[in-house]
Amino acid sequence: DSDEAARIFPEVYDRVRLSTPGMVTRSSLWWKHHVLLDVRKNRSGGPPMWRAVVEVEGRPEAYALYRVHPTWGQGSPVGYLEAVEVMATDPDAMQEVWRFLFGVDLVARIKADWLPADHPLLLMVTEPSRLRFRLQDALFLRLIDVGRALEARSYRTEDTLTFEVRDNFCPWNEGRWELHTHPEGSTATRTSREADLVLDAEDLGSVYLGAFTFGHLLMSSRVEEATPGAVRRADAMFVTERAPWCEMF
Repeated sequence: DSDEAARIFPEVYDRVRLSTPGMVTRSSLWWKHHVLLDVRKNRSGGPPMWRAVVEVEGRPEAYALYRVHPTWGQGSPVGYLEAVEVMATDPDAMQEVWRFLFGVDLVARIKADWLPADHPLLLMVTEPSRLRFRLQDALFLRLIDVGRALEARSYRTEDTLTFEVRDNFCPWNEGRWELHTHPEGSTATRTSREADLVLDAEDLGSVYLGAFTFGHLLMSSRVEEATPGAVRRADAMFVTERAPWCEMF
């Protein structure tokens, strides 16, 4: 029931969130009044929402929120299953929760509107060519405070680079920032050193969570590599294991 889901699902969600750039924390009120709330007036005429959980050795590892829209045509089911939200902590749990959804009876297709760009479903199915994808805007990021933003994230390599940032919208960001990355914490400070990379704040925002790389920016003439090799070093610093994704909007 809803109370049981409110107890189990947040733990799974938080484990996924910690490994996915762009995901945000959810309060208990958000879970209760937005994620799990399923009253008739909020369904837009649709069916009720079902909840499923995958457990491994007694520990929840995945969950699914879904609706079944049953429709029949010429004696056969032509309806669809709407995957409202599906979260899994590891590949095995991911396969199990989607195997469950594909096994729901009397549906002809599954509709999932909000999946990350690198979702493993493309490589999990037997016939990927039967999947239909549509890319849409889902994550908007604007660096309001470049220094604090650069210090807030983790990095894959230990290095020091100087960025010259241009920013007409938030002029306090403009200037040169020396980023020193370290496993125990990184620092971003104002500097008078020559810049290694020169770019606009909006382009720095596009690589901040790993959606694009400095190499992409270089090929698009959106970053100036003042120091040879700086793009390669920056990409090594900023690389992420998973594509950024925000499930909230």
